[in-house]
Amino acid sequence: MSAVGVLGGTFDPVHRGHLALAAGVREALGLAQVLLVPCATPPHKPGRAVTAAYHRLEMLYLGCEGRERLSVGTQELARGGVSYTIDTLRELRAGGADPVFVVGSDSLAEMGAWREHDALLAEFDFASVERPEDGGKPLPAGICEAVRRRLVAWPSGRPVDRLGRGGRIVRLPLGALPVSSSLIRARAASHRPIDDLVAARVARYIQRHRLYR
Repeated sequence: MSAVGVLGGTFDPVHRGHLALAAGVREALGLAQVLLVPCATPPHKPGRAVTAAYHRLEMLYLGCEGRERLSVGTQELARGGVSYTIDTLRELRAGGADPVFVVGSDSLAEMGAWREHDALLAEFDFASVERPEDGGKPLPAGICEAVRRRLVAWPSGRPVDRLGRGGRIVRLPLGALPVSSSLIRARAASHRPIDDLVAARVARYIQRHRLYR
């Protein structure tokens, strides 16, 4: 098996920050590839209309085009409805991959409420992406003990032993671009340029289909 990064989200739309994050994690951890996996129905965004899945998927394909070892995973769209991380990672492992789930460090405090979180943390490895300026600071309050005891520091410049086999949350310092999907939607709604926030092909797709207007 080979270690594969998994970056999930709504991707409404995918932006330069998503792509830079995926590429940074892939390079830092020496992953075979990183899959960007769009959800069918976002479980944590009730009340907000989400762009049709086929638009979000097409923008992901356009955003990943020509980017080395970044690709799109359609597991959750094929499954439909609300998907849970543990189901997606188990499906990928059954297909021959050792998945490493990518999360922001702000998600650590929420993981204790995730579906089957004890089994999830035991079976799979995670990459917790932190800002470089967060180094040395205390962990955020509210992180459950099951998460705390699995945190390990990233051995900079060296591969992580048996990456993808499970049971660890690797703390990975990476810079982040100041961009969000909500900012892109707001700009598009007010007819302002978005070319600095998304790949050129994605910007043309949004304009052509009059998304977020």
